[in-house]
Amino acid sequence: MRRLRSLVFAPLFASLLGLSLSVAAQTYPAKNVELILPYAAGGGVDAMARAFAREATRVTGQNWIVVNRDGAGGVVGFTALSHAAPDGYTLAFSPASPMVNSPFVMKEMPFRNEQIEPLCQIFENVFAIAVRPDSPIKSMEDLVARAKANPGKLSYGHAGAGSVPHMSVGALEKSLGVKFNAIAYRGDGPMLPQLLGGELDFGAPALSSIGGKNLRVLAVLSDKRSAAAPDAPAVTQLGYPAVTPGLNGLYAPAGLPRPLVEQLQGICQKVVEGEGFGKAAQGMQQTPVYLNGPQFKARIERTYKTNADLVPDLKLEKS
Repeated sequence: MRRLRSLVFAPLFASLLGLSLSVAAQTYPAKNVELILPYAAGGGVDAMARAFAREATRVTGQNWIVVNRDGAGGVVGFTALSHAAPDGYTLAFSPASPMVNSPFVMKEMPFRNEQIEPLCQIFENVFAIAVRPDSPIKSMEDLVARAKANPGKLSYGHAGAGSVPHMSVGALEKSLGVKFNAIAYRGDGPMLPQLLGGELDFGAPALSSIGGKNLRVLAVLSDKRSAAAPDAPAVTQLGYPAVTPGLNGLYAPAGLPRPLVEQLQGICQKVVEGEGFGKAAQGMQQTPVYLNGPQFKARIERTYKTNADLVPDLKLEKS
């Protein structure tokens, strides 16, 4: 009798569960959506998150509210996300750095990557090799030649140990057989005055950070040119290996029902490819680049593996 009840009710339960998830997806969102921004207010990622939230609010008819939960290079915000209910009402807008960079600079990670569901890529934060206008270094070829002639002598600034530009330049060092003198800063803000003042030979800032700064961009750390620096070649055009830019996207706690995952990807694509978000991004020297969940997740996994291979060469100390 017990087995008979199981045979009768199991399919019914599965059908009702599927129906409830379908209904949830159809009515989503039925209330405000909290969008965790795991960095401080006022930065470039914060501005992009708020532009995304404005357009997502317009598309869905419900408020998307940005909540800054900064600390530990984004790890505090991702930890909060990993503990949130997987119902689509707590999401994160962030670079993938807490997943692909932080594990190599922190002794203990308070969350696991498996607890995070990457939903979609929204834009790539592209970095560059830049020098002051009167620098004697005139090209990437010149920079590489000087580095080979003076191993470890050319100084450059980056946004912090284990950051995207640090890893990107490290990848170039490894592939080209050169060594620079890396100097870490707490972001591009404090690094740029040192670069402009001549204390550094070159820098690896984000293109979004150098608008109007009168710097000469030698190359873009990407596999394609950028509209933010149209005259600068991508490193791949110079015959150097491709490097991964900052991968910025939308994330959810693991366990989000599949219908909601698919609906959120659709919302994300509609916003990213919409005119309103595109104009806002252009004003911040950023270019929206949509990838769906599987594509974004695969790119994150490849970047993690690439960074893992770089760590021994960069000699990163965990704190």
